[in-house]
Amino acid sequence: MKKKLLSAIAFVVIGFYTKAQSIIGIDVSSYQGTINWTQVKAAGVTFAWAKATEGLTVTDAQYANNAVNGVAAGVYMGAYHFAHPDTHTTTAQAIAEANYFLSVAQPYIISCEMPPVLDYEVSSSLSWPAQAAWIQSWMNTVKTATGITPILYTDGSIANSLASSSLASYCKLWIATDNGSATTIPPSPLPPTPSAYDQGLWNPNWSFNQYSWTTTVSGISGQIDADIFNGTLTDLTNLMVCTPPVCHTYYASFPYSNSFENTWVTDSCANIAQRLPDIYWKSSIGGTTPNGDDYWHREDYTGSDWTSVTTGSYTPAGSVGNHSARFHNDPPPAGSTGALDLYINLSASGTKNVQFDYMHNEASVSPFTFDVLLSTDGGNTFSAPLLTITSAQVSSWTTQTFTTNATSATSVFRFIATDKGSHDVGIDNLSITAGSTTDIANITGNAYQVTVYPNPNTGEFIIAVNDASKKVSVDVYNNIGQFIKHEEAKTGENTIHITDLSEGVYFANVFVDGIKTGTQKILVIK
Repeated sequence: MKKKLLSAIAFVVIGFYTKAQSIIGIDVSSYQGTINWTQVKAAGVTFAWAKATEGLTVTDAQYANNAVNGVAAGVYMGAYHFAHPDTHTTTAQAIAEANYFLSVAQPYIISCEMPPVLDYEVSSSLSWPAQAAWIQSWMNTVKTATGITPILYTDGSIANSLASSSLASYCKLWIATDNGSATTIPPSPLPPTPSAYDQGLWNPNWSFNQYSWTTTVSGISGQIDADIFNGTLTDLTNLMVCTPPVCHTYYASFPYSNSFENTWVTDSCANIAQRLPDIYWKSSIGGTTPNGDDYWHREDYTGSDWTSVTTGSYTPAGSVGNHSARFHNDPPPAGSTGALDLYINLSASGTKNVQFDYMHNEASVSPFTFDVLLSTDGGNTFSAPLLTITSAQVSSWTTQTFTTNATSATSVFRFIATDKGSHDVGIDNLSITAGSTTDIANITGNAYQVTVYPNPNTGEFIIAVNDASKKVSVDVYNNIGQFIKHEEAKTGENTIHITDLSEGVYFANVFVDGIKTGTQKILVIK
């Protein structure tokens, strides 16, 4: 957020403040690069905001990673949007900026996490009443879509100039008051108080204070912004509307894929960390035995859901990458069951192909079943199994496939295992695609072959099309459908060089002369 030339720079370690009983947070963006959120949490950070978007075209390259990995580490996470009322001056454009923000951040805006933020700090030629209307339009759009009232981040000059608006009674204030030094330590138990001028009509009810722009914390390279909450931890959870149980349902867009490489996220229905591959899954059945070992997790999980975590494991750990989804059942009580449910919008017409890799390296175990079921009413009822595997031993990763013609927007695939054996079940490399999807598309009678190499890769690869006379471009999306980047081949060339992707699964939509020719799945392993 705000960056100024500082005449004196001093470093403050956040872990120190936790001893003073203050509720400390940070705000970050791609400027900080890849963050080790486990170290950040251990340093005493309670909450954080990550930049999601700016204006109408900029998506922060690290937002999805920060949103997922911060929550997985136990940090309360929120998203912020950097506003541009300088170039987008109308309320209609404010609404457009809000909708752009929602297109990226909405899946992560949930109760019991930090509210969304409008970062409003750019100078505008608009009158102050017009600026207040701009802010209100953005906030109304986000609140209508999410049910959560955003917070306004700004400086004292703007907060004071908005004095004639009704914003103070509508939203909370996050005020930037850094004085060019990071030497001020927040007292305990009360945080430092911004001046009455800085607070404007919010005085004395400011909620957050960005008191430093030059703080350091373990897990992040370089300097960051540090923030303090005006209240107790109970006050913060009340602000986030943490009324247990908080159980969210989100439907993935079609097509969908998951190789289970990313850090798993917290199960909002049970408040258990790292129990779900992403926000589109639920752990619907588990804990059916006294030792509670019958839950699905990423295969390298070491948390409290499992005991004897190394027994029952399989090799290799993944079919295409380093990880997979694993149903752990050791020690083996009779008939323990675990189910992992994927919520997905299948409203598109046509046949859907479901494919995944499977392993269970144990013969003649009883009872044992592995089924994939389908619900078209949001998980209330399920069909007969679309795929069933009984006691047959599968000693290496083997691809399983089936199809469905379901067209429900509230579809749920249930992957469910019942096992008495001492060898765990693994699934990996899941994809749900249209029956007609192909990587070679025919356009006006001409065939274009799209090639990606190397794949898998370490974040750097080539996309090539077999015709250098055409204009080639590519849009890259992550595995939850968020836009990452757009690249174009130079004139007269038929290859595009992509670099700097983080570990995970991506999809590249390839265009020839502006017409989509195919979609390529890309796996980045680091």
